[in-house]
Amino acid sequence: MKKIIYCLIFLSSLTLVAQDDINYDGIFIGSYIPLQMESIPQSAKKMLENKLNQIITSKGIGSDSYNSRFIITPNIIVLTKDVVPSAPPKVALNLEVTFYIGDGIEGTLFTSETVSAKGVGTNENKAYIAAIRQLKPKSPILQSFVKNGKKRVIEYYNNNCGLVLKKVDALSAQNKYEEALAALAAVPETSSCFNKIKNKISPIYIKAINVGCKRKLNEASSIWAANQDLNAANEAGAILATIEPQASCFSEVKALYQNISERIKAKELLDRDWQYKLRELDVEISSIQAARDVGVAYGLNQQPAYNIRGWY
Repeated sequence: MKKIIYCLIFLSSLTLVAQDDINYDGIFIGSYIPLQMESIPQSAKKMLENKLNQIITSKGIGSDSYNSRFIITPNIIVLTKDVVPSAPPKVALNLEVTFYIGDGIEGTLFTSETVSAKGVGTNENKAYIAAIRQLKPKSPILQSFVKNGKKRVIEYYNNNCGLVLKKVDALSAQNKYEEALAALAAVPETSSCFNKIKNKISPIYIKAINVGCKRKLNEASSIWAANQDLNAANEAGAILATIEPQASCFSEVKALYQNISERIKAKELLDRDWQYKLRELDVEISSIQAARDVGVAYGLNQQPAYNIRGWY
């Protein structure tokens, strides 16, 4: 009987370990410093933002590589502020730092955690920096906090997959393929929703890079036609270098690239090879990853308006 009980306990422990090792790859959480924290010195605010990124990346989550709808954001309350009678006098701060993870678009708070931090410096700015430096991204309490946040992100996509599909279809119907890819790229592969949306990725990806290719080719062509000097060559080259090799107009891209390259060499504008290179087809990268890259690149140019009212 004892052996049976021990076996059951052992199996239960294995189950708990397996649950703890769930793969949450593909989750993106962006760091966000709200305007309400304007009173914090700029250098301390920058350090705090770095700490936010360390907290989420320490658990294998993508940080703010693009503007995710899910965010980690802090709030700092000064519990005490004292002047230490020393030579020179120093400022001592006792802070209460609360971290929040939630849906910054819908304004839904997922989870929060509060930690204390103390710092002493020759001025208030240095005291803030000393206190924020004490925050430990890999501490068990913050790691548990991030883990809970990740679970809620997965639950969001599991429960709202239909809304994601409707949004993607609506964006595609409006020829907003890059924005549609950004929405698809945000769906973690470990969510049940991913199996429902993955067949949409490749077709939208092809449409997105074809449209993008024509737009960028026209832009680069106009720049080069207007002023065929080294500055124009570099400006056009920077655009051409971002075009996906699988795009339908890539042969035209190569032709323009060759024209620019030969022109600047003929003018002896460069005594070495032109610095810009076209992208090469990477056979190792999956279509899903390539599509994600396009969606992420789109997201980098966006400035979402986050809603954290009621979080604190």
